[in-house]
Amino acid sequence: MRPKEKTPIQLFVSKQVKTLREERGLTQEQFAENINRSRVFFANRENPHCAMSFNLEMINTIAKTFNVSPKYFMPDEGL
Repeated sequence: MRPKEKTPIQLFVSKQVKTLREERGLTQEQFAENINRSRVFFANRENPHCAMSFNLEMINTIAKTFNVSPKYFMPDEGL
């Protein structure tokens, strides 16, 4: 059975992605378009109450697209 909410690490990643998006002044739709996904795909992964999360491939795609290290999306210590 799939959890209804994100785990602590998934929440951290979602918050980091949201922070990056906001720092770039992009809407969810604009950000999603940059990574070739739909706004709904992106919104579900940013929503803390939806269990859908970014996988490592998507984190890497976001990092490459926005010229940041994939490490940007990981905490300094385990959660």
